[in-house]
Amino acid sequence: MKRRVLAALVTAAAVAATAVLPVTAAHAAALTSADFLKASGNVLKKSSGTGAAVNLRGTNIGGWLTQEDWMSPLGEFAADRTGWSATASAGAPANALDGSGTSRWTTGANQAGGEWIRLDLGAPTLFNRLTIDNTANAGQWPRALNIETSSNGSTWTSVATQPGTDGLTTVKFAPQVARYVRVTQTGAAAAAWSVGEINLYSDPVLFNGTHTATATSNAPGTNAQMTLDGNVSTVWQSGAPQAPGQSLTIDLGRNVDMDKVLFDAGATTANDYPRVYDVFTSYDNANWTKIASGYGANRVVQADFQGTKNGRYLRITSNGTSSQWWSVAEVAISSGTSLDRGGWVVTSSLGASPSNMIDGTTSTRWTTGAAQAPGQAVTVDMGALITLNNVTTDTAKNTTDEDDWPRGYTLQLSRDGSSWSTVATGAGTKKASTIGFTAQAARYFRLTQTGSAGNWWSIGELTAGLYNDDYSLTNTMTARFGATTTASVVGTHQDTWFTANDLDAIQATGMNFIRVPIGWNVFLNLDGTWKSNPWSKIDWVVNEAAARGIYVLIDLHTVPGGGCPWGSCGRIGPNPNGFWGSATYQNWVEDIWKKIATRYNGNPAVAGYDLINEPLIDYNEDSDDVAQKSDYYNRLYTAVRAIDADHAIFLGAFFGLDKIAPPSTYGWTNVVYEYHPYDMPNSKDWTAQNQLVTNELGGLAAKLSNPGVPILYGEYSLYYNDDVWARFMAGLNASQVSWSNWSYKVKGSAEDGFAYWGMYYDDRKPVPVINSDDAATFQSKLSQFATANFTQNARFVATIAKYAGGLSTFAPSAVSHTGWTATASTTAAGSSPSAGIDGANGTSWKSGQAMAGGEWYRIDMGSTRTVAMVTVQTDSSSTWDYPRGFTVETSLDGSSWTTAATGIAYGWKRPISIAPVSARYIRITQTGVAPQWWSIDEVTVYSSY
Repeated sequence: MKRRVLAALVTAAAVAATAVLPVTAAHAAALTSADFLKASGNVLKKSSGTGAAVNLRGTNIGGWLTQEDWMSPLGEFAADRTGWSATASAGAPANALDGSGTSRWTTGANQAGGEWIRLDLGAPTLFNRLTIDNTANAGQWPRALNIETSSNGSTWTSVATQPGTDGLTTVKFAPQVARYVRVTQTGAAAAAWSVGEINLYSDPVLFNGTHTATATSNAPGTNAQMTLDGNVSTVWQSGAPQAPGQSLTIDLGRNVDMDKVLFDAGATTANDYPRVYDVFTSYDNANWTKIASGYGANRVVQADFQGTKNGRYLRITSNGTSSQWWSVAEVAISSGTSLDRGGWVVTSSLGASPSNMIDGTTSTRWTTGAAQAPGQAVTVDMGALITLNNVTTDTAKNTTDEDDWPRGYTLQLSRDGSSWSTVATGAGTKKASTIGFTAQAARYFRLTQTGSAGNWWSIGELTAGLYNDDYSLTNTMTARFGATTTASVVGTHQDTWFTANDLDAIQATGMNFIRVPIGWNVFLNLDGTWKSNPWSKIDWVVNEAAARGIYVLIDLHTVPGGGCPWGSCGRIGPNPNGFWGSATYQNWVEDIWKKIATRYNGNPAVAGYDLINEPLIDYNEDSDDVAQKSDYYNRLYTAVRAIDADHAIFLGAFFGLDKIAPPSTYGWTNVVYEYHPYDMPNSKDWTAQNQLVTNELGGLAAKLSNPGVPILYGEYSLYYNDDVWARFMAGLNASQVSWSNWSYKVKGSAEDGFAYWGMYYDDRKPVPVINSDDAATFQSKLSQFATANFTQNARFVATIAKYAGGLSTFAPSAVSHTGWTATASTTAAGSSPSAGIDGANGTSWKSGQAMAGGEWYRIDMGSTRTVAMVTVQTDSSSTWDYPRGFTVETSLDGSSWTTAATGIAYGWKRPISIAPVSARYIRITQTGVAPQWWSIDEVTVYSSY
């Protein structure tokens, strides 16, 4: 799993957490030949299908043998620093550009203000984020920063001001096209300022040139369109002191996926940031949905939507009060992974309407209008130097355009439009072609058709990007370091990320199963040749898991070219991605499975073979797509069965049972169908997550009857809803259905919404910069991501452990409210604490003040009860009034309190499981900060769940 390019990206739950807890290994017996699993009807059974029924219960070891940037730490791409130079107020600034984590630029004196380092990028370059890393020089971070840009090195424009942080300081700002960047330290400290490395980034944002803006009011000489003109020196102003209801509305002209918005008050009006802001989206400019809310605290504010939201209109509302006007110099809206093409200029050597390639729809096209012949070319001017590593062409589905793919191509890049370098050659694939290359900066790219065919060459859409996926990581590392050093770097990660201690932790939960996602490039070099020893880690995990009584599912998580369009399939790309149109890639994968089957034939610790993770030819797969996918599945099935007649084969029924052929179509036997249910757009909605489980459990009987094969829920996340997790696992256990949650560990933090994506989470140390850090720095950074440096989600682990042994009942017992009383730290006029315990009926206790931390709500249950879970929910009409953080305490006497849970809430209803305890009193303390009041419609206490 993850970061899917759908209507919503992955966003995850925040959670109660403690430091990593020690684990005591359970004493499960090692697996033997009697434990060999085969399908028998719709269940898996031991003794090769003749023994006791088993449902597999476990987790995924994501991010270990294949990379996903949001989860594992193998790094991110920065702007290509080729041709850069640095000067500074003192010291040796070139050290900040040498890729080494041990060298540094330093002022050599205490910070007094005015120290600076300046970059010459060599040509106008697009960027919107800057990082400076002082990790190797603790304490020597900049106390305050001013970031300026210039086109000529003499006239400067401030684009951001903010405090620094010890370690990695990240500064975000509106997109800039500039040749020079100056970073000035403006604070004071009894420490030098040191920079180990400085990097720039161009995170994908929408091009504002085609958008329009309106506002509720305009100061004389200003207008809302100034927020979209690409110039931070022009500023729209409200013309009146800040008061609730002032708004800025942007019409994007089309429905767009977006996940963040940044707004800059401007350098000369830096204090005019909104004291309180709310962000809304709309499809029609009439009906609005709130997607973000918070306090402004600095000149540049970025609102994170916690997942992708869709709409045509975006509205930012200032809902605070201040004597300052509200000012906005620029707005930047984050969207997707590809470069926005609004400022591109496209030309072609022949054919009409080349602009059709960048109009947002494959239904219009550019075409040569003539048979393919060498030399036909398309050239793109992106307007500035941009670092990229991928170009993709696409055509309209189920049209003759699908056959107009280039029979050969050459891709060239140029910084100036005169000198060109070839970065890729090859042949296209039916419907869509994705072309990857080593990350590098260019202003221009030229795609030349080099083949011959009776078909025209047609392009419906032409896109490009700097994609952070497993293929691009390996490609760039191999080009920079060579195969041997790259293998050493990757080995450092693998030896750190997952160890025998982690298997002990999994065993301690009672799990009997792990799904091990593996990238195709564990086995093969990028040219398809076999690596000398691809088996060491797989053999190790199979043997070590077997010794602990844990089955292993070998999951080919990525395939060459990408089996789906998002990064978790190994390569970001179009639909269909490159795998489905490449006979070469398909041959490689068949060979991989033949060798896997040969190596593990007869091994009882291997639960089976998961042939392709999340196979997807199109978001709206039709019968032809399903037939193509099923035919290839049959090819792999046949190849495996010729070698290994006994292991179960796992097939992805991805997006539904109708997306794969029934086993009877091909005569498949001993197969398991695998499902990955997620509701990502509604991650904060308990009702939606609960309904997902209702739908899945309600559909089990029909699936088990027809097609009548065992089922694995191979991936899922239900965010931070402990009760929904419990109900799902109990229901699956009751039907002998196997499951493995996603995932064992992720590096993301609770604040960023990742805590319930891993049993362990939150390692915030800097990750490598793929195209800048040297190999030693890579390895040094990767060595910091052992599980001991993560936080254990103790309550999540406890919930999983409760059902990992096979428990098949979920019977929450609510404690009666009879005799309850409630008190609170503050109460709004017209509200009462009792309204929070009188049933979920729309009457609510309200704090009467913005959440600042320390507000509390206390319940006296009248007598001592067992408390195992506390659910806190807000009224459906005030869903943003949930506590941003919480502490739950229990007491027998109302005086001595014991902390039962702490965490970060995430939505209107928060079930909080705790270790069962006897208590009469419960105190819930709100620990976060938000402009909303805290309100409670209902608190439910469960004695068991």
